[in-house]
Amino acid sequence: MKKLTTGAGIISGIAAGLVMLGLFFLFQFSFLITGILSIVTFFGIYVILFALRPKEQFTINPGSGITAEMVQTTLRESEEKIRELEKLAKQIPNENIRGKIFHIIVIVKKIYENIRKDPEKMKIARQFLSYYFDTSISIVNKYSQLSLQDVHSPEISKALLKAEDMLNSIDIAFDKQLAKLLSNDVMDLDVEIETLEKTFKAEDLK
Repeated sequence: MKKLTTGAGIISGIAAGLVMLGLFFLFQFSFLITGILSIVTFFGIYVILFALRPKEQFTINPGSGITAEMVQTTLRESEEKIRELEKLAKQIPNENIRGKIFHIIVIVKKIYENIRKDPEKMKIARQFLSYYFDTSISIVNKYSQLSLQDVHSPEISKALLKAEDMLNSIDIAFDKQLAKLLSNDVMDLDVEIETLEKTFKAEDLK
């Protein structure tokens, strides 16, 4: 997907450049009009190329309980969530916590790449990802808000420490999930998810 997006950007840029040269030097349009039309050309071609991009094809066992559309939707949404988490991580001044969050992002990307290679593994990881990933974003978002405040009261310091503990738990959980996917170990995570969910509610961090 990233290569296709980059390719579309390059082609759109070349087309916009040619339009700019043609309008400005051959037809002697004003610089303002040339610039506007070049920008319109860039985004117009980019949108067209992106819309016409070939969709990923997945071979899935009909009895697996998942469909190619479900996998495509999950992977598309994951890219948006990863970008959101990366944006939040960059706002955090604490280098150690920022590094931990980026480590979580690396593991998440590996999990989704594993699903991309073997879509039926989404059945194993779906519940885990739908809870842990969304919870990670919620905690990082709250941590970011608290850490950027000018005044740090004892209550804020305590909340930051709780959030850091939760991020440690999530980091370990993602590592375990990746190892499970790689080993094809279909381990039930319901109890683990339920336990962590109760912890989050008790700490009021979601």
